[in-house]
Amino acid sequence: MRTTPVQFIYLLLFTFSCLFVNAQESVSVQVNLNDAESHAVENAVIIFTPTFSAPAVSEQNQTPAIMNQIDKQFAPHVLVVQAGRFIAFPNADNLFHHVYSFSPAKQFELKLYKEFTAEPLRFDEPGIVDIGCNIHDWMLGYIVVTESPYFIKTDTYGKAQIDLPAGEYALSFWHPRAKDATPFSQNTMVFDTSKTLSLQLDTVIENDLGFDDGFGEY
Repeated sequence: MRTTPVQFIYLLLFTFSCLFVNAQESVSVQVNLNDAESHAVENAVIIFTPTFSAPAVSEQNQTPAIMNQIDKQFAPHVLVVQAGRFIAFPNADNLFHHVYSFSPAKQFELKLYKEFTAEPLRFDEPGIVDIGCNIHDWMLGYIVVTESPYFIKTDTYGKAQIDLPAGEYALSFWHPRAKDATPFSQNTMVFDTSKTLSLQLDTVIENDLGFDDGFGEY
């Protein structure tokens, strides 16, 4: 049976609409991460880098991310941002901090301050930025800067969730106490349906036992 011009146009419209829906299709990925002794792993970062032409996502126009200082600790301990994101460093403690980093991905210094109203800093280079305080040596935080907009960080229960455009992704893993570890048996994975990943490290992640608070209120 011959296709009329009207039927042909409808067929084209239907085809393009299906392609558009497929391009926008997303899947949910749930991650559960444990260490070698089956303890939940917090602050683990997993980055999903699409190997296909994924929809553009940018954090550059979002409000600045926050790396706070609370009770003489950086909060959060690990912060993940897309390259180009601005980060603010407020001080919620009623005492001075002196924040700095010598990491190649971002070197900076925020000298003694109790409050901070200066412009946030922009983090353009992907990599791991270790931050510390020149006054309180035990204070240590990490900023993970990634080119991919698709990333997660596990919570205190070792869990995290993300919605991804369906497709194949290169996977990378980082944790401040297991920097060379990986829970993945392969470097790439296809996510074409929603799934749960139950992952386990081959190393033990020791609990943070706190810090020495014997330096006084300064």
